Amino acid sequence: TATIAATIADVEPALCEVTVAKIPSSFPRKHLIEHFTGDQCGYCPGGMFSLKEFVLRYNTPCIWVSHHYGYNKDEYTINESSKIGAACGVQGAPNMAFNRTKIMGSTIAFHPGYLPDLTSTIAAKFDTTAEASVVINHNYDAATRQLNVTVSGQVANTDVTVYLVSVLVKENGLIGKQADYSYAWKSGTWTEFMHPRVIRDFITHHFGDTVTVAKQRFSRTWTYTLSEEWNAEKSCVVAYITPLSKKPVINAEETPLVAGTTGGTE
Repeated sequence: TATIAATIADVEPALCEVTVAKIPSSFPRKHLIEHFTGDQCGYCPGGMFSLKEFVLRYNTPCIWVSHHYGYNKDEYTINESSKIGAACGVQGAPNMAFNRTKIMGSTIAFHPGYLPDLTSTIAAKFDTTAEASVVINHNYDAATRQLNVTVSGQVANTDVTVYLVSVLVKENGLIGKQADYSYAWKSGTWTEFMHPRVIRDFITHHFGDTVTVAKQRFSRTWTYTLSEEWNAEKSCVVAYITPLSKKPVINAEETPLVAGTTGGTE
């Protein structure tokens, strides 16, 4: 009996070590690109193509969303985009922000036409790991159009007890009128243009809702009803995390809204 008790005493600590998962010191990072554009903005197609070329060259995953702000207000402009654009210092279109961090100049926003000269700068400036992870779990009822979204994650920094998480719905393949001054080889004026990655609405506050960290983990659930005008099968749920309001984004994630789709054709 004494031998059996001694054996159990030796085994129990090892079992505890296996069952208690250790929080990593860092997590894989996805960068948030916020693109500021507009329907009928003649220079915006060039900005979009510059961004696309950058994403193809840049070897770290990026989450790309488009605000219709900076040019004239159009049918895809929402109030939340206007507030975010103003906070980023957007004064025209096309513009962009990368993790809401100053890359050049005095404002967060800058023209995507500078990207060919900034790729190495951006790569050197931003780590490929983050202090927190972002995981999206959701379910969508096509009949009621109700969406339940849970965003959770782990946190490496033991001193942080509150973060802000932003959750939004973006849709691909929206059609609008578009002039094109930069790529005349396509056409002088486009009567129709496909706008990808358009932010339809924020499920949270536009600068995020608070999530409380307990034992280096967080989780929060939101319920939202999609507009009848949106194509759910061309839509994605996007979530990103910031330490404080109007501060740099430290990680981001996205997933198709409808299981089995890719979130639309770009």
